Amino acid sequence: MIENILVLSFLAALCSCDVTAFGQFMISRPIFCGPVFGFLTGDINCGIWIGMIVEMIWVNSIPLGVAVPIDVSVVTILSTVWTCNYFIGKQEAAICALILAVPMSCLHREIDIFGRNANIKIMYWIEKGIEKNQQWRINVGIAAGILFFLLRSFVFYLAAIYVGGKVYAGVYLQIPAVGLSAFSKAWFLLPIAGFGAVIYNFKNTLIAFSNSKKQ
Repeated sequence: MIENILVLSFLAALCSCDVTAFGQFMISRPIFCGPVFGFLTGDINCGIWIGMIVEMIWVNSIPLGVAVPIDVSVVTILSTVWTCNYFIGKQEAAICALILAVPMSCLHREIDIFGRNANIKIMYWIEKGIEKNQQWRINVGIAAGILFFLLRSFVFYLAAIYVGGKVYAGVYLQIPAVGLSAFSKAWFLLPIAGFGAVIYNFKNTLIAFSNSKKQ
């Protein structure tokens, strides 16, 4: 169990690095990491469904410039892993996990902001090195920033999957039957809400079409 959590935490940290720290290969998007972690935890269908819901609802959640939105990969990964580790196959449990994973993603954002502020010290160290003609500090500084990001994400996921998972399981077991019934319906209704969110987010987007003029 502990070994699995360590592996999952490391893979989740790699996905979080893809958001801004390194790569941006899109492996951090819910539609990708949801099925991957669903497969790793034994229920790929749950991962696909959760990834689809999160992707559509937060399709415009993209870090641009100084903006730091919530990390949607955190919502996807935690809700998928929690569900599959404790209540695999239960749709209402997946919705409960989604709800509890959102504030965890907000916490991760605050940790990310703290890390970015800490990276400023690395930047100053690099700048002083360049003034002294120590160009090697550039590569070292970049590597240190990435490793620091990976380490703090790994620690976050390790605590969130292990401790947060136990909290999630305890909360779910206290939900009354009427609440579970509502969550079960939400499993099918949330994709509809997500589709509406996609339409709303792109309603003012202009799409260019090339028109050929007849001579």
